[in-house]
Amino acid sequence: MNALDVLDVHASRGRQTVLSGVSLNLPTGSITALLGPNGSGKTTLMRVLAGLLTPDRGQIRSPGIGDPTTAHWRRHVAYVPTGGTFLEQETGHAHFAFGARAYPAWSQSHALEAAHELHVPLQARASRLSTGQRMGLALAYAFGCRAPLLLLDEPSNGLDPEHRALLARAVALFAADGGTVLLSSHVLPEIEGLADRGVFLQRGAVKLQADLDDLRAASTTLQVILPDVLPANVLDDLRALPGVKGMGLDGRTLSLHLSGAHGPVLAALQTLRPLDIQSRPCPLAQTYAELMTASDIRGAA
Repeated sequence: MNALDVLDVHASRGRQTVLSGVSLNLPTGSITALLGPNGSGKTTLMRVLAGLLTPDRGQIRSPGIGDPTTAHWRRHVAYVPTGGTFLEQETGHAHFAFGARAYPAWSQSHALEAAHELHVPLQARASRLSTGQRMGLALAYAFGCRAPLLLLDEPSNGLDPEHRALLARAVALFAADGGTVLLSSHVLPEIEGLADRGVFLQRGAVKLQADLDDLRAASTTLQVILPDVLPANVLDDLRALPGVKGMGLDGRTLSLHLSGAHGPVLAALQTLRPLDIQSRPCPLAQTYAELMTASDIRGAA
């Protein structure tokens, strides 16, 4: 079952089109990474899903919550923008008291537990907190809301390594408890270890949405140690083989990014008498780079 379904959403800012036919789904209990370059529409999409912006057209539905035009939606969807949102002169305890009045399912125990895990001094005013503590307060507040859907816009922006690790742990526990998360980030190695799925956004449109395990299984990186430096014509022949999506050469170390069947590539490599061949899944950063530069990739559910 999906916690959220988005169908053909369009949104504009003045005369500028920001979102163009965005369709995606978020399975219940999943962590989905929203990925794309600056200006691709990630924050606008987050604000539309949070009910803060009204799209020009399209449908957004969630079983049991309804749609973003209702107050009921805003009480059951927690949105944390980049840097968090705060009452600057109020303490963390005051933020939690406000949350208890605003959200019918508020859980003080969940908020306090998250604040403790994220090292948030609740007696201090928000204006006096560090960047990591401020984001920790925003997340603790969001977890206290007990909203089934959590939207995080660049939550690790400006955080030190310790707070990034704490953030990842808190988000993983939220999803393990049945919550659904959509988060945007430019820190791809962290996303790879946290998210189940990826939605790749470019110029306001979804280029691809896929399970990250499926993406890893579909692409492979071969690292080949060669006995001699290869002449240019041999490299050109390898590059032209079916399934070769990218290539790099550093001295006698050849790196090949492959998709699909590897038979023709491996057969060609054996004629070069390699000293060693190592295979590993393609990193998310490489898949991301190829998607953002390719002109003929079509989105797939």
